[in-house]
Amino acid sequence: MARSIVIAMAVIAIGRALSLSAAELDGTLLVINREDVAGSVSFFDLPTEKEIARVPIGSGWPHEVSVSPDGRLALTAEYGLETPGRRVVVIDVPSARITGYIDTGAGSKPHHTVFLPDNRHAIATLETSDRVALIDVAALAVVETYPIGEAAREGHMLALSPDGGRVYVGGRSGRGTVSVVNLDSSTPPAVIPTDLGAEAIAVAPSGDVWVLNQDANSISVIDAQTLQIRATFASATQPRRLASLPGGRIAVISGNAETAAIRIYEAGTRALLSELDVPGERAGAGGFGLLALGSSVFVSTRADGRILLYDLDQPDQPPVDFAIGHDTPDGMAWSPLRVDAMGAR
Repeated sequence: MARSIVIAMAVIAIGRALSLSAAELDGTLLVINREDVAGSVSFFDLPTEKEIARVPIGSGWPHEVSVSPDGRLALTAEYGLETPGRRVVVIDVPSARITGYIDTGAGSKPHHTVFLPDNRHAIATLETSDRVALIDVAALAVVETYPIGEAAREGHMLALSPDGGRVYVGGRSGRGTVSVVNLDSSTPPAVIPTDLGAEAIAVAPSGDVWVLNQDANSISVIDAQTLQIRATFASATQPRRLASLPGGRIAVISGNAETAAIRIYEAGTRALLSELDVPGERAGAGGFGLLALGSSVFVSTRADGRILLYDLDQPDQPPVDFAIGHDTPDGMAWSPLRVDAMGAR
């Protein structure tokens, strides 16, 4: 069944230049609140800059959230804290309501999800199983699972190729790897050693794959055609998350308890174009979310509970505090649809 799914790319156009004011953006910002005993998803209405709904997930300790290409559905996962989680949570965005759960198996520990362009299927990492799952969101079922390779451990984050036929998986345990899983064939995955703590991963406009080797403080760039590493180069301390930007740029947020910054690279040459400070108190555990909407970039800072908004077209301006005192904000996603405030809980 999985082999017959036709994968076609869908591009969501933002439609107009974005600026520093969230009120000039449209749709909804979804933010994971990573509380240990009361995890939830917040829905921020961008035109009004207000949190309009919050969906409780519970003690499953969600980390990431993804949105379907048409903006109607969102997925998060019960990662688990003391006990590994086993469910992906399906949420209707316009009503901000949970519509179902997908059981990925005992102890599977799902973490990151990415929708396929058909709005119905998605891929989820199963961290403790060293596999990824193809899930049918409408049927609330796992269609098939794929191994990430014998040399790969703890697939944590993933990205789709531009044509949707491949899944790139960052394996953060052991030596650090990127697995290339083909959805439309039975060929074994290619496993590419990168460096320690390979985790966050993104595809550049050229198709090259960027992976952050968090524990090695480095970045690897993989040629998607040859599956060879083009380069591995030093980054700032603890590279956490990354995003592809307009104009062939890549944004990488790095940081720990002492310092944090967004570095903007030219994807083709890997030249460092600029560095933007991430201000705030970061005592204790760090952790950042990063979401790019055109040249507007949202950053969540888990340690001090803020969501910052940057305008990369105005790099000399400091970020705006979009939200402060929030509950351990982590992964973020965007929907072009707004939540029906009357229908949301």
